[in-house]
Amino acid sequence: MFITRGTRHDKPDVQEFLAAHGWGNSNVDEGTIFLARDGNVAGCVKLVEVAPQTVVVDDMLVRDGRRREGIGSALMNAAMNSRGGTLYLCCHEETIKFYDGFGFVLVDEGDLPPPVVTYLEAVDDIPAPEGHVHYFMKAR
Repeated sequence: MFITRGTRHDKPDVQEFLAAHGWGNSNVDEGTIFLARDGNVAGCVKLVEVAPQTVVVDDMLVRDGRRREGIGSALMNAAMNSRGGTLYLCCHEETIKFYDGFGFVLVDEGDLPPPVVTYLEAVDDIPAPEGHVHYFMKAR
């Protein structure tokens, strides 16, 4: 297993990976993608700079059957070590503890900077889809 910054050659594999997990509306042409590979894509995370020193963590996903192997932690470490600034993300309740381990804290939607809100609206995280509850976090 190795973690690498994605290149244009990785985009089709990442798009296929995300689509296979029901994330077909992700734009792999924006932001910086980090991926875990063991031949196939085992996980990915995308960072999108929405304003100077303001970055959204998006599309964090580890392949079914490969979770709890440290892949997500390795991806987050690589991604966070690659960028400065304040990081924001939108997640579900079951992943809050995971992000806590990286220094993320919960924030109210009303405390998100406008560029973050604009991005999250564009990717349909705000408002949350019917039947979902979204939590917002920030680090640094």
